[in-house]
Amino acid sequence: MRERRLMPSLLTLALACAFGAGPRDLAAQEIQQSVANPHVNLRGLVCTACHTTSNWHDVVFDHRKTGTPLRGQHAVAPCTGCHTVRDFHTVAKECRTCHEDPHRGDAGRTCQQCHSEATWHQVSARDAHANTRLPELGVHAALKCVDCHRQAAFQQFSGAVTPCVACHQATFAATNNPSHASLGISAQCESCHQFTTWNFALFQQHDAIFGIYSGAHAGVWSSCATCHSSATDFKVFSCTTCHGQARTDAQHANMGSAYTYASSACLLCHPTGSRGTFAQHDAVFPIFSGAHNGVWTSCTACHPSGSSSATFTCMSSGCHSQAATDPLHGGVTGYAYVATQCLSCHPTGGPATFTQHDALYFPVYSGSHAGTWSTCAACHPTAGSPNVFTCMSSGCHAQAATDPIHAGISGYAYTAAQCLSCHPTGQPATFTQHDALYFPVYSGSHAGTWSTCTACHPTAGSPNVFTCMSSGCHAQAATDPIHAGITGYSYTAAQCLSCHPTGLQATFTQHDALYFPIYSGSHQGRWTTCAQCHPTAGVPSTFTCMSGSCHPQASTNSNHNGVNGYSYTASACYSCHPRGSGG
Repeated sequence: MRERRLMPSLLTLALACAFGAGPRDLAAQEIQQSVANPHVNLRGLVCTACHTTSNWHDVVFDHRKTGTPLRGQHAVAPCTGCHTVRDFHTVAKECRTCHEDPHRGDAGRTCQQCHSEATWHQVSARDAHANTRLPELGVHAALKCVDCHRQAAFQQFSGAVTPCVACHQATFAATNNPSHASLGISAQCESCHQFTTWNFALFQQHDAIFGIYSGAHAGVWSSCATCHSSATDFKVFSCTTCHGQARTDAQHANMGSAYTYASSACLLCHPTGSRGTFAQHDAVFPIFSGAHNGVWTSCTACHPSGSSSATFTCMSSGCHSQAATDPLHGGVTGYAYVATQCLSCHPTGGPATFTQHDALYFPVYSGSHAGTWSTCAACHPTAGSPNVFTCMSSGCHAQAATDPIHAGISGYAYTAAQCLSCHPTGQPATFTQHDALYFPVYSGSHAGTWSTCTACHPTAGSPNVFTCMSSGCHAQAATDPIHAGITGYSYTAAQCLSCHPTGLQATFTQHDALYFPIYSGSHQGRWTTCAQCHPTAGVPSTFTCMSGSCHPQASTNSNHNGVNGYSYTASACYSCHPRGSGG
């Protein structure tokens, strides 16, 4: 602050001496001048940084020292144009603070996008368009804004622009290659022409008719006249300008009458300009899909006669050799190694199927045999005799495995005819009639407890011979105790069937009416075996009421205290309680 105040003090002193002021007057003037200083924030700048001693109102300041040099029209603007007198460090940073926006916000807030400091009226169209949808102006860069923005309000640029044809109408009418007017080409110039240059036109819609901007023809032409020789009729076109006949004929050799060296024929087979495919061939025989897709390179692979596409072969170029084909068709009725026969059985080129086999003869495409064979010969060993079949070839149904499974089955023989007789659908045979005719083995307590007939019928060919004691079933050690006390019990299969004709636990409900209620009354459900009451096996007349925890003497004596003739014996119990209820 000392340095900033020095120059005013010296000036004050010099002026005071010149006009005869004393020291006391000088001090007063200095104080007054200090108070009148209009600048309150100079941040260390002395007065001489801007002012001179010749004239206090002449201001000279090197604005470059601030890091913001003034250029163009800003270099001659007064300080107060951007600053306030009180605080030169407070400065407006937006153009609109000083400059009224004639566009009323339509051109955005960044004035320098279009204007420069040189002069407000000098506008750079290239800079103005840099961030718009038309950043590249090309030949239009030298135009004035109003040349294209005529239809918009004055100095408004976001509205619709003047159509190109408004400026280029004469050019449009005079153009004859192609003739825009006679061909009915749209007057929307921008639909074909680029904005940056007028000479080269783009007609992207052409690809929908024929690919010239994409595909095989992209970049191989320079003007419309390359393919369209008539400037007034673009329906006239030529492919032969580029595609010479010598090379083209060779590429289409063997196509016979289907090929013609003419532009219309070119377009017919090559509608996209790419290699011809003739995908319709798949409707006749699949070569672009299915098993034959990708296995051929030219038409002659299957059509050896160039003059007749109806002539075909399946055996050329190493395809379907006879040595490999004959074994695959072993046993197939009517098979012959000729192309017409191939097509007859394989119309789609895939493996032939004879699915009727399932309904007419035997399931091979469904059921347990589906997927277990690869050729007809697997089951039909005699070619030409499909009625001859075997079930035992190629490791199928080996006798060593088949015989044990059928042990004990009446009429079993290891022959294909017998197999088909019992297994007409190829599934495991069942004899469910066994339940109704003889004994339940598919239902009841024995269902699922056996796997072969021999489990119960040990003598093959004699189904009337049976046993209940094989394979760990009904062991005597477990069966005898269960039947202890049962009159007529013996550990024999015949006796088992006699008392258990359905395979279920036997009951003797007559016991209630003949002897003593055990299936009803107070003793129902209190016992599990006959031996519980009849301890002597084979002597059902011997019985007890005191076995196990039944009727203990202590509680029984107490219950009969004072009863005349009471004794703790089974016969006395029965005498007083013949129906098991209170005496």
